[in-house]
Order: sequence, then structure tokens, then C-alpha cells
Amino acid sequence: MCIVSFYRKNDEFVLTHNRDEEINRDSSKEIIEQKRFDKTYFSPVDERAKGTWIFYSEDFIACILNGGEEKPTHFKASYRESRGIILLDLLKYDSVKEYIETENLTDIAPFTIFVFERKNKNAYLLYWNENELKVDDVSNKEVVTWCSSTLYSPLRRAEIDAIFKLNNDLETTQIFELHNQLKMNKGDIHDFLATTSISQIIANHSEIDMKYCQLF
Repeated sequence: MCIVSFYRKNDEFVLTHNRDEEINRDSSKEIIEQKRFDKTYFSPVDERAKGTWIFYSEDFIACILNGGEEKPTHFKASYRESRGIILLDLLKYDSVKEYIETENLTDIAPFTIFVFERKNKNAYLLYWNENELKVDDVSNKEVVTWCSSTLYSPLRRAEIDAIFKLNNDLETTQIFELHNQLKMNKGDIHDFLATTSISQIIANHSEIDMKYCQLF
């Protein structure tokens, strides 16, 4: 999974996430307030692993996609922890720098995390390939997009990136609609896969809101 976009416009920050997943994988019907490491966060919940694919807290706005910067060449039969839990491990730390320097990612499947630090307004893409964690500082970019390397070919990923770059001045509802237009339909790749939800987090210096639209 998935397709992610991040738009930064004046004092507004918009993160939108298509979750491409098995259509029979259960998730919560609504956004739930929870605590982890004594930090409050808000997210939908993956009922199988009890993690999430997108959340916000006082410190972070973050989401995760399967696969690193490049498509993985192999997967193990099992891993130490779900990637949806590894995303929430950001809550252990006060900064992305601390997460990068401290978090143990041994025996974790490849992933890409997008994370926005709310206090200093820095943004990063973190790519894990089972061997090293690569960090891309995207704090100076007004539009950031990324597609899952496991589900989208390099050509399709380039096409989607170009679509977002051509639509670099959208209102939040237009961004959501663009994600809806780009969603994976059942049968596009497999009959058991589709975009199962679209989530959007909108924040400025004083307010934050989250929209969660479940499709399956």
C-alpha cells in the first residue's frame, strides 16, 4: 500500500493517504483516541495488528506505506512487529532525529514513513529496506507525494507524481477528490486488493482535524 500526498500552503498542512489493502482486513469504523508511551494520539485502528497506517499527536502527523524506496526483492514469512506498530513507536520520541538514532528496526519489513514535526514544521520521508534507514528531508517542499514500491511500478509511480505536480494548488476537498480518482479498485491488480480507505489530516498553527472515509 498506498498513495500519500502532503501539501504545505501558507500556514496550512494537509496529509492525505490512500490505504491499499486486502479488502477483508478489518479496521475501525471511526477515528479513535488512544495513548501510547503516555502520549495521546488519534487514528483509525487496524483490527488485526492493533496498529495504524496514519495518526496525529501533539508532536507528529505521520503515515506509513509498505515497501521502502525501491521494491523489495523478498519478504520473510514473519517479522518481529507489525509496521503499523512501528509507526506508533514515533510516540516514544520528541523528534524524528531521536527516532532515527534510537529506534530498533531489526527484523522489520520494508516500509516508508512520512512524518511531519508539528512544532518546528519539518517533514521527512524515512525509507527502511531491512538493512538501513535512509532519510529524505522534504521540509522545503510545498508538495510531497509517494506511492508504495510494492504495488506500483516505477512508471505508474512517476505518472502519479506528475499528476500531483500538475495539481499543486488545490483546496483540501480537491486533494481528497484527486486521491479518490487515483484509488485502486478491486481487480486492478488482484480481486482481494483495493483502496480500503482514504484519510486526510488538516492542520495549521492552532487547529487540527482528521477525515476518515472507509471504502470497504
